[in-house]
Amino acid sequence: MAKPLIMVVDDEIDVANSITNTIKDTKTYDVITAYSAQEALALLKKNKILLGLGGNRIRLIFLDIKMPEMNGLQFLSRIRKDFGEDIGVCMLTAWEDEEKWDQATSGFVVNYIKKPFKSEEILSTIENFLGGNEGKMVLNTFEKHINKREEFEKNKEGQV
Repeated sequence: MAKPLIMVVDDEIDVANSITNTIKDTKTYDVITAYSAQEALALLKKNKILLGLGGNRIRLIFLDIKMPEMNGLQFLSRIRKDFGEDIGVCMLTAWEDEEKWDQATSGFVVNYIKKPFKSEEILSTIENFLGGNEGKMVLNTFEKHINKREEFEKNKEGQV
């Protein structure tokens, strides 16, 4: 039986390779790496399951927000439009503000990990997602977003 396929999308080569190696080291999952959204779209198309079955061999994507040409949030929107909601997406970014959280949670992401990341965060995201906890993860991410929204509001009030 084929191992679950995970994709890492990040234009920072060292970061992308670090995540990829963290996943590969488990010897439990197959992983592919894309260094741009365009490259990732090509990999998604290549891994589409044919014969009318629908779906994609790629089960989970770790996605950076800040990338040239097409950022991660634009890419997330494109995934949802072209490939549906079956593919799990975990945002992985150094950029954290209310607008990015709003866009990410409206795209039903399963997690939002802030850089610098810990290997344990990557691996627990994979285990929870592939363990059938996607719905709970989306809800937990939304709840984190509500807490972040309150934090953003407090910061705004403190700046006035």
